[in-house]
Amino acid sequence: MHLVIGAGEFLGGHVTRALAPEVPVIELNADADEETLGDAIGGVEVVIFCAQTVSPARRLRYRRQPPAVLRRVVDAAVKARVRRLVHVSTADVYGSDQFDRVTEKTELKPEHAYERIKLFEEEWLLDAAGDLEVVIIRPARIFGRGEDWILPRLMAEVVRGRVWLPGGGRAKQTFVSAEDVGRACLAASDRGRPGHRYLVGGFDSTWRDLITSSARAVGFAADVASIPYDLAYMRALGVQTLTPQGGVPWPGVYATDVLGKPHHYDDSHSRRQLTWSPSVGSFEQEMPAMTRWLTELPEVAAALAEPAPATSPPDR
Repeated sequence: MHLVIGAGEFLGGHVTRALAPEVPVIELNADADEETLGDAIGGVEVVIFCAQTVSPARRLRYRRQPPAVLRRVVDAAVKARVRRLVHVSTADVYGSDQFDRVTEKTELKPEHAYERIKLFEEEWLLDAAGDLEVVIIRPARIFGRGEDWILPRLMAEVVRGRVWLPGGGRAKQTFVSAEDVGRACLAASDRGRPGHRYLVGGFDSTWRDLITSSARAVGFAADVASIPYDLAYMRALGVQTLTPQGGVPWPGVYATDVLGKPHHYDDSHSRRQLTWSPSVGSFEQEMPAMTRWLTELPEVAAALAEPAPATSPPDR
């Protein structure tokens, strides 16, 4: 029996769908009370923690303090004698200034608050787990239906006419579909080594390609323009400076680095160790599952509802 913590969230829903055909699954929201958590975790062999403990969209302050929900889940898992906890972290812990392809042996260089917070979560979890087996996976850039940070904002810019991206959105990135993250969680629950951290990738592409593919799926032509990284960074710094702590700067400094710098990962070691491989190898492969969600994004839906322009004057 597997318990998925993070039901109702973007990633949690996809993880559950990936696991359900293979193992019995219980879903639980991250904000479940102590009694509900205790009842759900009893008799469970594996807990998969994929709840969003902190949002990358927000202006964050780094604090050396574990998220309350993770602490509660660890305490409950230890008490219930759960065998293993699979923790979904992020490959962002390697930092945004990695210009060569990253492997598990690459030096960690987190600078942004989000990157440092996620790395601290990993370290705290490994230290606090005691006899509970902990396996950590570090997914590359996750995409899919329901993602709520970057793609919806970029699509809003698409339907308004033009998207300005640092370097034109051509920086090499490694993307992984949300349900492939779920499949990696299943592999980690079965074959991951306790205390180990595994990179999880899917395929290499660019933000430009994702925007173009998404726009085409809903019937728009994406006009993606290039802005120098330094100029984009200065603009983002100004936006972030004016955004209060905990607010959502767009695009903030972190989002600018995510969009404009390479985030290129080699997960071949993890694939061998977990005997796992992704099932989604391109954006086009996933678009049929994403199209309805894309058309329901508020700005996209409003643009689609606008009447088509007349092809000739109304008096003819």
